[in-house]
Amino acid sequence: MSFTVTLTTVAMMLLYAVPGFLLIKFRKLDAANISSFATLLLYLASPFQTIYALQRVEYSAYMLKHLGLALLSGVVLMCSMLGAVYFCLRRKQQLVPYRICTAASALGNCGFMGIPLLEALLPDYPQAVAFASMFFMAMNILMWTVTSFIITRDRKYISLKKVFLNPSSIAMGVALILFFCRIRITGQISDMVTTLSRMSTVLCMLILGMRLAVVPFKPIFTSKLQYMAVALKLFVFPLFALAVCSLLPVERNFVLSIYIICCAPTGNLVLSFAEILGEGQDTAANVVLLSTLLSMITIPLMLLIV
Repeated sequence: MSFTVTLTTVAMMLLYAVPGFLLIKFRKLDAANISSFATLLLYLASPFQTIYALQRVEYSAYMLKHLGLALLSGVVLMCSMLGAVYFCLRRKQQLVPYRICTAASALGNCGFMGIPLLEALLPDYPQAVAFASMFFMAMNILMWTVTSFIITRDRKYISLKKVFLNPSSIAMGVALILFFCRIRITGQISDMVTTLSRMSTVLCMLILGMRLAVVPFKPIFTSKLQYMAVALKLFVFPLFALAVCSLLPVERNFVLSIYIICCAPTGNLVLSFAEILGEGQDTAANVVLLSTLLSMITIPLMLLIV
């Protein structure tokens, strides 16, 4: 993979955080507005990103098989990582920061950062974006269920209702209906879907910048636990994914797609869910910020090996 292309792509995405940071610092926006931006991301931009991803590919036996593999890979890889970290830290799971860091070790920014990365690095393989959408779907299923249980230790989150009745699952349902029925969105509606989809990365980074403006800098960089979670997410998880996917009877571009997705930093959804669930918001913010900042260095380096 091109080091320069990767570095430039990641750097440009991180630049979107600067306006968010400045708007808060110069008091043009209040920190209370961050939750409104998060709502736009979760309930508007993110669902349209899912529809956009599947609109880029056409129905075929190949796509059906590989979309299923992408979803299954996401579930298996993330569940394995969550399970391994949870087991290793089982004696510390009564402490909220350890529970947040368990989630942060496996759940990445595979949609909002992963899709732009795939479009830049694999421009001739549009299927990769659809695979990222299925991987993102797997993450959302785990966020609304297993991860919510890990964060809160409340078994009520282990529910089929949570799997199907969330914004991402509903959007995926619509996208799959269009995909299987071979319905192509065209014209101005297609432009609208594309525009709202591309808002995802912008909103994600704006929120990151806003959050960076309101949290103390020192706690971001001084916690060994946070560095451990970030190291697991940025190094161990993608290498684990590469090893597992290399064993599958699939083409190299599929393996690369999953690997690139897994190189993404800890996802903003970890912070969003921490805020929604009322557990470990400060730790979640610190891990997401640290992971995203360091990803400017780690993603180009990790992609050198493939």
